[in-house]
Amino acid sequence: MKKLDTLGKIFSGFAKPGKRESLLLATYVVVIIICAIAVVVLVLSPASSSTAQLPGQRTAPRSDQGSYPTPTPRVTPVPRQTEFQPAPGAEKKPVDFVLVAGPQINCGLTCRQLTPTITNTGDETAHNVCISLVMYNSRAEPILLNGGPYLTQCVGDLVGGESTSEAITINADCGILASKCIQQTLILQTQITSEEKTVQFPDQTISV
Repeated sequence: MKKLDTLGKIFSGFAKPGKRESLLLATYVVVIIICAIAVVVLVLSPASSSTAQLPGQRTAPRSDQGSYPTPTPRVTPVPRQTEFQPAPGAEKKPVDFVLVAGPQINCGLTCRQLTPTITNTGDETAHNVCISLVMYNSRAEPILLNGGPYLTQCVGDLVGGESTSEAITINADCGILASKCIQQTLILQTQITSEEKTVQFPDQTISV
């Protein structure tokens, strides 16, 4: 009977737990429930949750998709010039002339043959180029050339940098008994004209 009383006390102790035992039991139950919830959450959460990223963070590309292309820098286009502006000093030189008189060939007492060379030193074309000759003696008396007060011979157009040589024969009209020419120094004035420009050259002298 004593043994039965002892077992009865033990079972009666389990059946009627105290406040301390109840608090520990409740704590165990809460811990077990929390662990169970955590396991369920981990099992049911999507795989993508493991790769969560911060806002604005760029996800690394998958190996089967290749790497991201390198961004191409933007280049601001430079506006094209609508009209060519020549540099200073690059403008075309205007028409101008250089004259080389050349030798004088004696073809008689009052006859001379000249072969002057005319050069257009400009970059533009000189149109209707002509050489004109006028003669005076040392007394400033005009001497007719080939029957006229002056002699003109045209050579046509000369492009920029072009040269031409012209043979010119002049016969001076020295009057009766060549009184205007004998013992006189004849002065020959030369002028080159074109539609663009006229140039007067230094006088030449002809001894008789």
